[in-house]
Amino acid sequence: MTRNLASPKSGHPICPHTCAFMLDNFIRRWIQRPGKIVGDFLKPGDTAIDLGCGPGFFTIEMAKRVGPNGRVIAVDLQPEMLAHVARKSRKHGVSEIVTCHPCQAQDIGLSISADFILAFYMIHETPDIRTSLTQIKALMGQGARTLVVEPKMHVGKATFQTILDIAQDVGLTVLHRPSGMGGRSVLFGKDQGYSTDVS
Repeated sequence: MTRNLASPKSGHPICPHTCAFMLDNFIRRWIQRPGKIVGDFLKPGDTAIDLGCGPGFFTIEMAKRVGPNGRVIAVDLQPEMLAHVARKSRKHGVSEIVTCHPCQAQDIGLSISADFILAFYMIHETPDIRTSLTQIKALMGQGARTLVVEPKMHVGKATFQTILDIAQDVGLTVLHRPSGMGGRSVLFGKDQGYSTDVS
């Protein structure tokens, strides 16, 4: 039965494209290594979505992991961020793998079946978390997984627990609480049981 859980509204504005350099630089790559964070969840030939991709900090690594027979859809609200991703994709020779997709604030606007979805530091920025998680579930194919990572400085334990509870309501399940991801992290599957362990 679906419970009447309030969906937290975003109190955090999105990071503007003018700060793209803060989201993709050697210091961040040293602290949050893209290959370490996404590497275990991708294999050659996968279809992956990088939600709220920004300037493509994870997108390029994801493209390298899925290879020429795979596909990565980089999704962002800001066309300027997607322009960064397009340039980086050409530079790294993965432009045939990466598709840049502009979304709306409350509508991802995709109709595909993904093997893996990354939502890194973006769920707390969405206007309605329930809507976002419902749309994410709809994009997950058979056996797909979604990794959500939220920054501890913006998302406390109580808010993260609410995200987990809403996820259960919409038919997602906690498969794992991976550590070393740079925030409060959860790996979601679909309808395979539920864990409430929050750290």
